[in-house]
Amino acid sequence: MLKDSVYAASAIETLQKEEGLDGVQLAMDLNVSPQLVSNIKNGHRKLQKDIAKASLRTYDSPMYAMELLYEFSEGYTAPVLKGKAIEHHRLALEEFAIQQTREVIQILEEVSLLKPPSETSEEEKKRIREIIYELLDAETAIANLKAILASEYGISLKKCIKERKPYWKAKGWI
Repeated sequence: MLKDSVYAASAIETLQKEEGLDGVQLAMDLNVSPQLVSNIKNGHRKLQKDIAKASLRTYDSPMYAMELLYEFSEGYTAPVLKGKAIEHHRLALEEFAIQQTREVIQILEEVSLLKPPSETSEEEKKRIREIIYELLDAETAIANLKAILASEYGISLKKCIKERKPYWKAKGWI
């Protein structure tokens, strides 16, 4: 499912901005040539999976990771919200995440999932598709809020995930 390489100009730009890196430092950190970094940043070359993997190990940049994972997974993960209708301030994203979460809760309360999938009508499947859309909206809003909070407050998202894993295991979730 993961691509072997992707155009990652936007992701590299995000990484350089978040980490305060120039192309030479990025190239040194990833053990590649500055020319390769420049070509990737300018959209002339694709970022290979092995270099992307090394960059995710090297840097703790949530927005960069989100962009990269979105591209490599062919859109299977939440994208970084960059549209004109999105304010990238933590308070605006907090409000947006709350709004999207409320919409999910509302539709989950309206639609019953008790019936086995094999017994659902086409109309019921349409409503279930709406649930999935709302879940995707909420997931994307929450992922962006999580990344902004980690970035702005200097909290390592990688570390938070590692620290939270034992809790998830203890709960039997993973």
